[in-house]
Amino acid sequence: MKTTPQTKEEVRKEALQLRNKLKSEERAEKSFAICQAITEDEGFLDARGLHVYLPFGSEVDIQPLISLAWDLGKEVGMMRVRPDGGSQQYLITKQTLYKTGQLGILEPVDAEHFNMESCDLVLVPVVAADENCNRIGYGKGYYDQFLTQYPRPTIGVCFDVQLFPELPVDDLDIMLDKIVTEKRILNCS
Repeated sequence: MKTTPQTKEEVRKEALQLRNKLKSEERAEKSFAICQAITEDEGFLDARGLHVYLPFGSEVDIQPLISLAWDLGKEVGMMRVRPDGGSQQYLITKQTLYKTGQLGILEPVDAEHFNMESCDLVLVPVVAADENCNRIGYGKGYYDQFLTQYPRPTIGVCFDVQLFPELPVDDLDIMLDKIVTEKRILNCS
């Protein structure tokens, strides 16, 4: 059994190493299983709109969920990080064009503002998580700030190798409602 590293930086390093060790075929297979589990989630099915991310590096690929959301007539929004550390929310469609932003992440170009009033579910990228639905990201706090400003039901997505028994967290870390991996669903709401 994995032991929990002592600091967030140690957790990030270990979780990213474990995630990056997965072969691309494994990641694709596991990503598909995660997407399949989320398609059966009432929060996803009932949501008028979703807030999503585009996968970066070896993150879980949720693009099939994004396409399904569009096919189901849901609005889909995503974050674009501002130079001052804040973020803006943009509506994305099948026609949206993207460019690589300041953090190396794809961001929408010339997209309309995403109305968070129509957002009923946020799919959150995870670097590491624990069995209590605590999450550690890349360390910039963008999602913690975003979820503080727009509290919504959340599903964190990660591969099972990114789950730890317990994480070092602080008062600024926002707990997620659910964590979905290819092997299990942790419901903490």
